[in-house]
Amino acid sequence: MSRMTLATTTRIGHLIGCVILIVAAWLASASAVSAQDQPAEPLSATPSVNFADFSGRGTWYTDASDQGRAQRYRDLRSGGTLDLFRFTNSNDTRGINFQADHLGFRDQRFSAAANRYGRFKVSFEYNQIPLYFSQETQTLYTTPESNPFALRLSDAVQTSVQNAANKTAALTVASTAAQPFDLRLRRSIADFKTTLSANRYLDVDVSVRSTAKTGEQPWAGTFGFSDAVELSAPVQTRTTDVGLGVEWANQRGSARLGYDGSFFRNDVQTIVWDNPQRITDSPTAGPLQGRMTLWPNSDLNAASATGLLNLPARSRATAYVSIGNWSQNTPLIPFTVNSALPVIALDRTTSDAKARVTSMNYSFTSRPVDTVMLMLRYRSYDFDNRTPVFHVISTVAYDTTVSPFVEGGTSPYSVDRKTFDAELSYTPTRYTALRAGYTREAIDQTFRFFDTTRENTVRFSADATGVSWLMLRAVYEHGARAGSGFDEQALDDIGEQVSLRQFDISDRNANRVSVLAQVTPVSAFSLNGSVSAGNEDRPGAVFGLRSNDNRSYSVGVDYVPRESVSMGAQYTWEKYKTLQASRQANPGPQFADPTRDWTTDGDDRAHTFTASMDLLKLARNADVRLAYDFSHAESLYVYGLPPNTTLAPPVQLPAVVNELQRATAEIRYRFNRRFGAGVIYWYDKYTVNDFASGLQTLTGISQPSLLTIGYLTRPYTANTLSGRVTYFW
Repeated sequence: MSRMTLATTTRIGHLIGCVILIVAAWLASASAVSAQDQPAEPLSATPSVNFADFSGRGTWYTDASDQGRAQRYRDLRSGGTLDLFRFTNSNDTRGINFQADHLGFRDQRFSAAANRYGRFKVSFEYNQIPLYFSQETQTLYTTPESNPFALRLSDAVQTSVQNAANKTAALTVASTAAQPFDLRLRRSIADFKTTLSANRYLDVDVSVRSTAKTGEQPWAGTFGFSDAVELSAPVQTRTTDVGLGVEWANQRGSARLGYDGSFFRNDVQTIVWDNPQRITDSPTAGPLQGRMTLWPNSDLNAASATGLLNLPARSRATAYVSIGNWSQNTPLIPFTVNSALPVIALDRTTSDAKARVTSMNYSFTSRPVDTVMLMLRYRSYDFDNRTPVFHVISTVAYDTTVSPFVEGGTSPYSVDRKTFDAELSYTPTRYTALRAGYTREAIDQTFRFFDTTRENTVRFSADATGVSWLMLRAVYEHGARAGSGFDEQALDDIGEQVSLRQFDISDRNANRVSVLAQVTPVSAFSLNGSVSAGNEDRPGAVFGLRSNDNRSYSVGVDYVPRESVSMGAQYTWEKYKTLQASRQANPGPQFADPTRDWTTDGDDRAHTFTASMDLLKLARNADVRLAYDFSHAESLYVYGLPPNTTLAPPVQLPAVVNELQRATAEIRYRFNRRFGAGVIYWYDKYTVNDFASGLQTLTGISQPSLLTIGYLTRPYTANTLSGRVTYFW
């Protein structure tokens, strides 16, 4: 999407907001009804008022704080705005609603809805969601005006590094000229929906949703393990979703015919970047630049039919069938951009990719007697890939090496998944409810190492009900998945160990049990807790993920002595352990040498604590809210070797530690029925120790064999103070 289009979209968003405010002001003299509940609305606002909340705020950070990570999906810049606007007007025949949040900021939102009861309803929302990666990023690359999708280095940098005896040292010197920039991405969503009621039995609905992404994001390019670069790739995409449906319904049931279309467009389908270590193309040392395709344009068109039928014995049957066609036909780029390598002819000039997607969902529920309920469900998803095979004799690795392509062509992956669910619920007394369930999932697929997988899962649960002071539930689940048609030769052909198993289709036995309880000795006080444990074992996996285990428990308390006072706290502990195995081996004698095996034990633990307190009318017309969130997580990877190993002892890595604290203090005061004011303070502190992407490892953008953009994992401490004036009517 061009810059002109971006500017136009932004102006449209602001124009919509102005129209909303003008119309709302015109309607303000009408009778008001309740405003929708929003977490950030004034605590003292009653359900019978509309309001506008004007805010001025300031945000400051401690030294060396990662402001991009602190804001991430929000905009905490200092300044003033109409922070919240809510207006609702309705009577017996129609309803109108307007809302606006954070006007003028990067996370602004507008919405409007109207409902003529029994005739039509229409709604529109425009929502901006920022993604702030970092304010500390920097790069040697520039983008020429003649080609905005190319990332260029100066000839002097490429020449000096290519001719240097020590390329790492030369690139380090050159990196001192890198220019800083903010790395940002923004998603803008415009969503329109309307339903027209032709009569009491027939409705027609139309929906259009447009999602645009603009900005840049981290990307990676490589010319081999000794020459990799990190880039800021341009993003200019738009997805347009269209829906149309006609629905007929009465007391016996309903039927619906629908059309859904989804159309993805990318204005940047190819990027080209300079090689920091080369100024000329070479058939052995590498190219002067790299080239890569991004996401291609694609279309999806689908028709669907839905039916619901109410049956005797308190039974209901539903059916849904959808048939769609997916396609994309993007022009293909050559195998290499390196002019020193021979040209490899393409089998065809465009991708010519297409698939038929068929989905079905059938269900039956029945409650023939008060104590028994039955649910049956069948789902089917068939992705039939009809893309012709793209024949490949030779390929190019890292724009440097031409080699034969063993597989001989592409593998059009297809999958057919069928799932059957059955569940029986029995309530013998008002104090007990028992439930049993069974699920069978069957997957047939092409070009995977297992042609088929079958998984059977059984579930049992028991509930203690009917006791006012106790709620208790226990659940047990067991699943077993097995594959067939395993092709060891396919693994051997691509140079993999034949005992490697892919985690999503490997044989697996899984068990999980959980218990939840809530005790309420008096109406104002309650305790809750939960315990869960699960494990997975993959008996056929010698290499890959072998097993994982997880444990968690939580305990919480809530106290509400009266309507104006409430407080609560919750603590949760979680643990997740995995075992993975591999072999460090090159082709030849090493490949079958078990003394070169090694394992990784993963141990992830997390502690989470939350607490909140609401004190309404603490003083006359004053409301106070306090909240605190704390989370601490550690991930440790321990490498192991067999007793007869021939490998050198591994260097054990330190634990990855993440800790986040967030506190909120808010006070609101209602001067009279028209005016109120408030102060809100937010405190956020994030600390991190990450050996892979921390400052202790990546001390500069130039590393041996790697040129980065400086997108690291950094800590931050942010303080935000906001003053608000609210007008009610």
